[in-house]
Parts: sequence; C-alpha cells; structure tokens
Amino acid sequence: MVATPMKKSNWLIAMMLVRTLMNLVEALILFLAVWWLFDIQIQGNIGALLTLFLAGNIAFAGIAVLVASRTAKTEVGTGWINAVQLPMIILSGIFFSYHNFPEWAIGTIKVLPLTALTDGIRSIFNEGAGWMEILTPSIALSALGILCFAVGLKWFRWY
Repeated sequence: MVATPMKKSNWLIAMMLVRTLMNLVEALILFLAVWWLFDIQIQGNIGALLTLFLAGNIAFAGIAVLVASRTAKTEVGTGWINAVQLPMIILSGIFFSYHNFPEWAIGTIKVLPLTALTDGIRSIFNEGAGWMEILTPSIALSALGILCFAVGLKWFRWY
C-alpha cells in the first residue's frame, strides 16, 4: 500500500464507511430477529437510536484508527486493542451494572465511550428517550471519534 497513489485519509475513511455499513446491516438483522422471536419493542425515538448508533461507530472507528496507526504487526495491534477494549467491556455496564463499583470509580466509568453508548441505547430502548437525551452522548462520541481519527491519521504509516 506504500506505492498506492491513494491518500491515507481516503483509504481510512472508506474503511470506516464500509465497517459502519456492515455494522448497520448486522444490527438490523439482529434487531429484526429479536423483534420477531421475542417481541422486543423500542420505547424511544428510532431516529435518535440511529444517530447514537452512528456516533458510536464514529467513536470506535476513530479509536481503532488511533490504536492501529503505529503498529507494524497484527500481534501488537491485537494487544493494543485488548488493552483499550477490555477495560471498557468490564467497566461499562454491558455485562453487569457499573453502579456496583466503588463510588470513586463511577465518575471515571461514566466517561468511557462504551458507557455513554450503552447508557444511551438502554435509555432509548427501555425508558423512551428521544433526541434531547442522546444529544450530549452523541456529540461526545462523535467528537472523540473525530479527534482520535485525526491524531491516528497524523501518526498513521503504511507498512
């Protein structure tokens, strides 16, 4: 890829768009299966859900670009991804509530991008949240993704 005339930014943005489209198709299939099998209903605004979904994709694609920007080997990249991903998965409330952690840790846990995404999606599905409730997490996730993408693009090297 070093010899290609394509800009790094074009290639990375194309990869992010393809991954986002794939995530949308996968999420749609999963939702339709759950809706059909278990009669799960969305209590909140579907447009807000899609906006939050897009913001989450921007955030995590940006983080992925940043993490992978300087790794020459897959093993190193996998280690960095695990170092970033594992704490968020454990702490963000995906498997168990983060309110069970000590009070001093909850403030830090709420800053994690996966916590913002998880809380936002739960509020839309369970509490009927709309545009105003997801505005702050969507902007924060998008800003984080754009910032991480910009820094990762600056550090990125073709290997």
